Amino acid sequence: MYKTNVDFSGLRILVVENHELMGRLLGEMLRGFGVRHVRYAHDVPGAIEHIYGARFDAVILDVFLGELDGADFAKHIRFDEDCCNRMVPILLITGMPDHHKVMRVLDAGINAMLAKPIAAKDLYHRIHALIAKPQPFIITNDYVGPQRSRKKPAISKRRPRPALLAASARRRARREMPNPAHEDGILI
Repeated sequence: MYKTNVDFSGLRILVVENHELMGRLLGEMLRGFGVRHVRYAHDVPGAIEHIYGARFDAVILDVFLGELDGADFAKHIRFDEDCCNRMVPILLITGMPDHHKVMRVLDAGINAMLAKPIAAKDLYHRIHALIAKPQPFIITNDYVGPQRSRKKPAISKRRPRPALLAASARRRARREMPNPAHEDGILI
C-alpha cells in the first residue's frame, strides 16, 4: 500500500486521552505496532507540559478532554512559533464525530481523524500515512496546519463529445416544453 517503510520502533508518540482505559488500549495497540516510546496525558495542561518537554513524531488526541478540548490544544501548539512540536502530525480520535466539533478541530490544524471504536488496522494505517506522507504546512494569520488537499484539482483536457452535448440539449428541451395533453391543468 505504501512505498515508504516506517520504523515504528523509533517513533515517539504522545497519547492525549482523558479515559484511562482508552489511553491504555491505544498504548497497547502502539506497542503491538512496535512503538517503544509512548507518553500519556489526560488533559490539555498535561499534554502541553509533554509537548514542550520533548520532541514527538505524532500525537493521538481525543477531542473531549474536559474544560479545554483537542481544538484548544492543537491551536495552542500550532500558533506558538517557539513550540518544538509545532508541526507534529496530530491524529484526532472521537467517539462523537459531531460536524461542528470536527470542523472546529480541523480549523485548529489537526492532520487526520478516526472515529471510535478504533480498529488496530485503521490506527496503524493512519499513523503510517501521517509519517510516510507528511502533508505540507500552511501558515497564515488565522490558520496554521496541514494543507487540506494533497492533489491539485483535476482539469479535464478532453472536450465533451458532440453526441453527449446533443443528448443533453434534447433532455433540457423536453423538460421545458409544455405537455400538449394538458392545457391549463385540464386533460384534453
